[in-house]
Amino acid sequence: MTRDHFRKKAVRAHAAGTGRTFLDAATSLSLPVSGDDGTVLAARLRDDLVTALDAAGWPVVIEHHPQFHALLVYAGPASIHVRRDAKPPSIGTGDEHPDDPAFFDLTAPLMVTVWAPLIVEYSDALDRVVGVDAHEIAATLPPEVIVAEIDRVVGQARRREVAGTPLDATCGICGDDWAGIGLAQPARPRVAVCPCCAFDGDLLGAEPGKLAFDLDQASSQNLAVPAGWAGVEAVLRCLAGPGLPAWLEEDWRRAGTVYRPRESWGGADRMWVWLPPVARRPAALAGLGCGASLARVVAAVDQAHPDGRERFHAHLAQELEIEVGETGEEDQVPAEVVERFWPAVVAYTVGLLTQQAERPGQRSPWHVLESLELSEWAEILAPNLDVYPAETLLHGGIITVRELLVPIPSRN
Repeated sequence: MTRDHFRKKAVRAHAAGTGRTFLDAATSLSLPVSGDDGTVLAARLRDDLVTALDAAGWPVVIEHHPQFHALLVYAGPASIHVRRDAKPPSIGTGDEHPDDPAFFDLTAPLMVTVWAPLIVEYSDALDRVVGVDAHEIAATLPPEVIVAEIDRVVGQARRREVAGTPLDATCGICGDDWAGIGLAQPARPRVAVCPCCAFDGDLLGAEPGKLAFDLDQASSQNLAVPAGWAGVEAVLRCLAGPGLPAWLEEDWRRAGTVYRPRESWGGADRMWVWLPPVARRPAALAGLGCGASLARVVAAVDQAHPDGRERFHAHLAQELEIEVGETGEEDQVPAEVVERFWPAVVAYTVGLLTQQAERPGQRSPWHVLESLELSEWAEILAPNLDVYPAETLLHGGIITVRELLVPIPSRN
């Protein structure tokens, strides 16, 4: 009795600390996937998948309350269900835990099912379901093999959607052709723009809440969203900091929407970044899949090129035509600005490299370097920020990281 008492206290503490239900915490705290009596546990498999997804670089959010007789995990653009490969109970609410013996045979095998994007719908224009629709993976495979299969089907679907989505709109600033779902309206008057022009100086009346909402909805509903939007999203996150989700929720509520910002808006490191196809991928990113969290992408770039920030300062000194080490304070980008906005530099660079590789017939995306004016955006999201150093970092940093990842061949 004493042992059970202490275990129950431990389970309650685990549940309170993680937001899980008591049953979910109890089944995942100490039990293996398979027991000696033939039972298999969905909660433990789900936790093993979370560990494997994190190791592969995928940003993960756990839904701690069962839905549709399954345990849910949101990983980047995908939703993953761990459920029993058996007929669900005819009674109940539909939210019963798959490890609850009152409703399920715990010896019934498990199944992993994948959807991507988060909202999968049928397209009348394309006459098919867009994305990954309930792709099933045998749960008997090792977790890392399951994750590799998730990566494969999501990457394959991304390539199909990018190639198959018609270019039916144009950017209101640069005039490049895009699919309508690839554009957003970040300012008043309403002008639909591409990722390279989101911060263009010709746009007045910045509306970061509207831009974030457009990007949130687009990435939730379509896998073909241009990869360059990762840079724009990262700038919004770096400007506003950890208070951005609360700010967005209030802004969206004032606009009359019932949607709430996803958890990934809580920090630039949590956001998803699509990576270039393997054949055109920089060596620094070779160990990642079709995409990864920005935190993992930044870590990979920093590991491969630990002198990246120093190279930026050298680039800046060259631009200013002064000797390295002799710059005045007014010519420097403060270390805190570099630390704060370096993720946005990497997100922009990698996102645009991906965009360039995925859309070889389009104009080069590097005209973005002419369209990085943040004054209006900072007035709303970071009123105490001096934007000049941040703009300087973005401009010079993108050039620096691009040259690190894709070196320009010597002409000698």
